[in-house]
Amino acid sequence: MISLNIQQKSIIKFLKLSNKLKIQYLNYYISISFRQVLYFLTGFIPKLNLKIKNVTYGKKLLIIGGIILDIFPESKVIIKDNVSIISDPKRCSASTLYSKTKLKTFSPSSTIIIGEGTGLNGTSITSRSKKITIGKNCMFAPNTIIVDSDFHIPWPPKNRNIYLGCERDNDIIIGDNCWVGMNTIILKGVKIGENSVIGAGSIVNKDIPPNSLAAGNPAKIIKQYIN
Repeated sequence: MISLNIQQKSIIKFLKLSNKLKIQYLNYYISISFRQVLYFLTGFIPKLNLKIKNVTYGKKLLIIGGIILDIFPESKVIIKDNVSIISDPKRCSASTLYSKTKLKTFSPSSTIIIGEGTGLNGTSITSRSKKITIGKNCMFAPNTIIVDSDFHIPWPPKNRNIYLGCERDNDIIIGDNCWVGMNTIILKGVKIGENSVIGAGSIVNKDIPPNSLAAGNPAKIIKQYIN
């Protein structure tokens, strides 16, 4: 008896579909193929912008949909190998994107480091004066915000329009293999330990230990994974 491989079985299944469904499937895969070609042809433009803004990036950087770049002179933005930066809602699988991925620095001491194999999806990372470090193989679901400063004085109210001094800014460290859920906000001074998961919609204002599941506003430990 002749055994069929997966591709042959898929073709036979396709041929058995109604003409209407065949057209729908063809339209679907043609549109995907067209987008892939478009991504390939336009990918060099944001990379050129990275070079102009003195952003250091590694091998096999994937950029789909561009990046919003606002880079202060002498600040450092380092993107390591195999990073993917997604800014196109059609390429985003789980949700939609409210904005393109954004990288912003405010001062010469500002530093953003994105580790090898990490994926950003409409992620906003702002370093006012400190260092924001993201480890290897991290996953950021749509619309995460990471910021190292409060920017404004919380009290008294009459002074809230006055920008804070940089002395209250603080570093952020996100360890290797972290998964950050959609619409999460990570605030100044936070350290998220390696392998941890942050639930969707969380506000992280305190450290999260390694191998943890945390969620909520403010984010709290829900579970500790056994490594």
